[in-house]
Amino acid sequence: MSSKSTLLDRIAVTVKEAAILIGTSDKQIRKALYARELPAARLGKAYSIGVADLRKWFDGKKRTL
Repeated sequence: MSSKSTLLDRIAVTVKEAAILIGTSDKQIRKALYARELPAARLGKAYSIGVADLRKWFDGKKRTL
C-alpha cells in the first residue's frame, strides 16, 4: 500500500487511495463521484481523481464544529 506522502506527490489517485488520503471510506468517495460533486476521469471501469480536485472538494466540505 502507498504511503500518504507518496500519494500526495502524484497527479491522480484511485478511489481507494482518495479515501485513505482524507480518512474516509471508498463508499463516501464513490457517493461524491456519482453525485458529480467530485470531478474525476473515468479510465475503463476505474476512476482517476486528481489530487488537486480532491483537496478542493475536501476543503469545500470542511466546516466549524
